[in-house]
Amino acid sequence: MKASELFWQLRYEPSGHTFTVAAVSKHEGIYVGADRLGRPCLFVRASERLIEPALRTAYVSLQPCQEYCLSLADGSHKQDLFHALCCEASTRSDIETFLVLVEAFLAHHETRPPTAETLSSFFRSMLRLFTVGPARDLEGERQGLWGELFVMKCIRGFLFWAPFWHSEVTRLFDFTAPGRRVEVKTVVGGLRVHHFSHRQIFTLAGEEIIIASLLLREEESGVSLQQLIKECRAALQKSPFFLKVEKAVRHAGMKDISETGPIFDAAEAERALAWFRSTDAPHFRMPEPPGVS
Repeated sequence: MKASELFWQLRYEPSGHTFTVAAVSKHEGIYVGADRLGRPCLFVRASERLIEPALRTAYVSLQPCQEYCLSLADGSHKQDLFHALCCEASTRSDIETFLVLVEAFLAHHETRPPTAETLSSFFRSMLRLFTVGPARDLEGERQGLWGELFVMKCIRGFLFWAPFWHSEVTRLFDFTAPGRRVEVKTVVGGLRVHHFSHRQIFTLAGEEIIIASLLLREEESGVSLQQLIKECRAALQKSPFFLKVEKAVRHAGMKDISETGPIFDAAEAERALAWFRSTDAPHFRMPEPPGVS
C-alpha cells in the first residue's frame, strides 16, 4: 500500500494518540502517520543521536532526532528516535501536495535509507515549492503547461526532457541545454499565430532556438491537463527531477487533483505539431535596444 493510501486510511481511523502510524512497505524503519488534527507525517528512524534545531513553517516542519512514542494501527506502540517531517497545512490540496512529494521522496530512496542530511535537503526543497503561487493568467498557464507536457510525452518521453525542463517558472525558455533552447508555443484554433518576447527568438552567438508549435482543439473526450500531470509524475517519481513537475503544477493552479484543467484533442495536436528555427520567425536582428520592448 502506498504512503498516501496509508495516511488516508489512518486519518479516518484515528487511535486517539498524538500520532497514529503504519510502517511503509519496503522501507525498514519508516512510518507514515496522521496527527491528532488529521495532517500527514513521515517518521524515519534515526541511526544516531544528533543535536539539530527543529524547523517549522506554515506548511511543513522538520524535527530531527527526537524521541517519539508512535501508536500503530494494530494497537501496539513504537518508541524510538525518529526524524519527523510533518505537514502543518490543513487544506486538502496542500496535504495532497505533501503526500505526492513524500511518495516521490520514498521512491527515490527505495534502495538506500534517507539520512538526516537528505531529509534536511528535502525539507528545504519543500519550502521552496510551497512558496510557488498560481500565475495571474491561469488559463494561459494551464494551456502552456499542457503543451509542454504533451511535447515531452510524445517526443522521446518525460525522462528525456526532464533534465532540460525549466526549474523556475520565470525562465524564458521551456527547455534549456548548452547552446540550445526549445520553446513550446500553443494556440487554440487553426491559425498558427504565437506571441514571443524578443529574447525568445533572438539568438546569441553560438546559440540555437527551436520553436515547437502546437495547434490545439478543445475536445471533451480528449486528454486533460490533470491526466498529463499524472503521467509525468509517474515517469519522474524515481528521478531527481520530480520537484520540477510539482512547481509547474502549483504555478498552474492544478494542485487540487479534482481539477481536470483544459482538455484537448491529443491526436489533432500531434498531427499539427510543427518545429521552426527562431531565425525563420519575424524578429529584430539585433539585441533589444534600451527602452524598447
